[in-house]
Amino acid sequence: MKTVLLLLLLLGGLPAQASDLEQLQRTLLRHGFRIVVRQPPGRAYGRFIPAHKRLEISPLVRELGITRAVLLHEAVHAAQSCPDGRLSLLGIQRSVDPAVSSRIRFILRGYDPHHSPALEQEAFVIQSQPDAEALLIAALNQRCTP
Repeated sequence: MKTVLLLLLLLGGLPAQASDLEQLQRTLLRHGFRIVVRQPPGRAYGRFIPAHKRLEISPLVRELGITRAVLLHEAVHAAQSCPDGRLSLLGIQRSVDPAVSSRIRFILRGYDPHHSPALEQEAFVIQSQPDAEALLIAALNQRCTP
C-alpha cells in the first residue's frame, strides 16, 4: 500500500490522463510486483528488475511530466517477465504514428546492446497506445499468476 501511495504522490498534480494508472498499479501489486520510487543507476527514468519483480521509477519523472510513460514502459517489462521471470514478447501488435516510430528507433540506438531491441520496441509501442493501461492489465492477468 505504501508503494501505491508513493506513486499516487508522484502522479498527483498531473493531468487526469497521467493519474489514471491506479488500476494498473493495483494489478501489478496483486501479481507480486513491487513499485519503488528511487533513482535507477545512471540517467534512466525507470527500470525493471525481473529477479526481484521490482519496477523502479525515478522521482524526476514527475517534474519532467513523464510519469505515465515511464510507469507504462516498465509495466510492459513486468508483463513480459511472466510467467517464469524471463522476458518474452507479449505479441501485442499495434501500429504507431510514423513520427513515434522514428523516435523509437532513435531512442533504441542509445540502449545497452544487452537489452533485446524487440522487447524494448514492444514496450515503447505499447506505452504510446491510448489504451495501454487496459492492454497491460489484460496481459498481466493472462500471463502472470497472483
